[in-house]
This record gives sequence, structure tokens and C-alpha cells, in this order.
Amino acid sequence: MPMWNGFGSPDGWEWLWMGVMMMFFWTPLLLALAWAMRQFGPRGGDPGRRRDEAERDAVEIARRAYARGEINRERYLQLIDDLERAPQPPGVATER
Repeated sequence: MPMWNGFGSPDGWEWLWMGVMMMFFWTPLLLALAWAMRQFGPRGGDPGRRRDEAERDAVEIARRAYARGEINRERYLQLIDDLERAPQPPGVATER
């Protein structure tokens, strides 16, 4: 049986000291866990917004390929038309 302060049980100051020391241990650990979850966890957010960003990226890639002469005008227009007609996932509203 451990002896606290020589009397067998911790008094109020020892409980307070143990609580403070536990806060010094657990607070940084929980903050590191929260940071790691935000940094490496699944990305949340609005799926419609992610789709709009991906579509803008695809249009930009097509525009640059056309500007470099890698694709002709007909292919560029077809790509843009295909991107505009791409089916929308359920529950995603886009502004056109």
C-alpha cells in the first residue's frame, strides 16, 4: 500500500498537484491528436464545392493544352462541352 505524505491517503493539496500534473500530460497529448486528425484525417466540406474546383481545374488544363497547341479547336470545344454535361452526383446543386 503506497504511503502518501506518511499517512496512507493523499490530502487536498496532493490531489490538486496530481490534477495539475495530469493536465500537463494530457493537454499536449490531446492537442497533438486533434492536430493530427485535422492534418491527416478525411477532408470534409461541401461536395459541390469540391466538384466545382475540380471542374475549373479540368477546364484550365484543357485551356492550357489548347494554348500550347496540343489539341485542336474542335477537341477543345468537345472537352468543354463534355465537362459541362458531366452528370451531377445526387444532392449536388450547381449554378449554371
